[in-house]
Amino acid sequence: MTEVATILISVPHGAAAGNMLRHGLLGRLLGADSSARVVLASPLSRDAGFVREFAHPRVEFEDLPAHTPSGLEGRLLTLMQACYLESGITESVRIRRAEAEAKGTIRWIRAKARLGNTLAPSIAKPASRYDLSDRLVSHPHADALFERYRPSLLVTSSPGLILSEVPLLRTAVRRRVRALAIDPSWDNFTNKLLPVRRVDRLFVWNTLMRDQAIAWHGYRTDMIRLCGASQFDGYFVGGIPASRDEFCQLIGADPRRKLITLTTTPRELYPFHERAVRHLSAAIVSGSIAQPSQLLVRLHPRDDEAAYREVKALPQVIIEKPFRPTVKAADGLAVDVMPEHQRHLAETMRHTDVAVNVASTMTIEACVFDTPVVNIAFDGAEPLEYARSARRYYAFTHYMNITRHNAVRVADTPDEMIAHINAYLAAPDLDAEGRQRVVEEQCEFVDGRAGDRIAAGVVEEFADVLGRPLIADGTDPVAATAASA
Repeated sequence: MTEVATILISVPHGAAAGNMLRHGLLGRLLGADSSARVVLASPLSRDAGFVREFAHPRVEFEDLPAHTPSGLEGRLLTLMQACYLESGITESVRIRRAEAEAKGTIRWIRAKARLGNTLAPSIAKPASRYDLSDRLVSHPHADALFERYRPSLLVTSSPGLILSEVPLLRTAVRRRVRALAIDPSWDNFTNKLLPVRRVDRLFVWNTLMRDQAIAWHGYRTDMIRLCGASQFDGYFVGGIPASRDEFCQLIGADPRRKLITLTTTPRELYPFHERAVRHLSAAIVSGSIAQPSQLLVRLHPRDDEAAYREVKALPQVIIEKPFRPTVKAADGLAVDVMPEHQRHLAETMRHTDVAVNVASTMTIEACVFDTPVVNIAFDGAEPLEYARSARRYYAFTHYMNITRHNAVRVADTPDEMIAHINAYLAAPDLDAEGRQRVVEEQCEFVDGRAGDRIAAGVVEEFADVLGRPLIADGTDPVAATAASA
């Protein structure tokens, strides 16, 4: 009996579902081979809505459990991490090390690095950091999954930076299954406390990310595909956008007032958003913000809506968290990012007059719509030490690729934030050239087809593994099944 050709796709949380599955990947794979089977390993397999959305006779659903390195794996990971941090490979890594030492979350880095270099020198080298642990550590749950389905290809949403995906990646190495990582984040190669692992193929947004993977993580050019960011596709193509009146009616805003949008980050990264909201509301009411305005506070998927209960009642403040609640993933994320949420974000950035954030990916998204951006670099009432302060974010390697283009204004105090907002409201074209340079460099592809490139690339890799041609532009049977349901 011929073994069914199977591709295993890891979907560790709702953001990965939005970035990977909802841009045609699953449908293209099923359409490329009428006998191929896809296994979705995800905590969302416990969400009935998710299962209904992607149900198909050739799709199987499996849970993706949490994973915490321990025992031998944990010890080897600690030594490898110490070697990486001691290398100070980027400015972000140097700052992250100081941050970890200030918090007391990582200790004895230098001693551990020396021990690692002495006992297992391979863990200090970019091309072989994970080789020893891959040989010595196994994962029964992942082994059982691979034994049950015998996948020919593994696709993950990160190159080993989401811990729940690590057992799958390690088991793929041990069983010689080709692994692809569709990297959805622009800071993964420069900004993490752990280095990325090498996979067989890495799909990235742009040339910057490709060069970082080669320079710092042991990749070769032929291991990397430039695809663009699929989550931005709808910003470049799509239907007729909502008018400003329609959008304001949707969020409960006044179309006659300017719209300032503050997008938050997780509280563990910046716990002072309420202070910024209070200053902005007070400046609107007092007239310190010169033009009649209102403030939309868009909460991050990982932010806690309850923390904004008090500021929600402030004048001219609107707060929203526009995502679909779902089961809690291993990393704590409990929302699913649906296509309508991405469209809403596009409309938000399109109709926003000034965007405000703390060194966020939202800066890129604002730049796509030529929306001016003010970055917050102040803390609470008292400035924090640098290793804990928002100031450190603007020295991060990935964010320097924003500031070096003079695309944003960085506010060191609440008063500076108000002054920068006034400057942009008075002259929206300020820094427009810098914003355009950011789009060209970070997005690289502005045709709205990043999802197509990713799907076609995965199909090509699957065909190569199987040793036979597949239909690279196959139809989407998942969409057809959903339409007929």
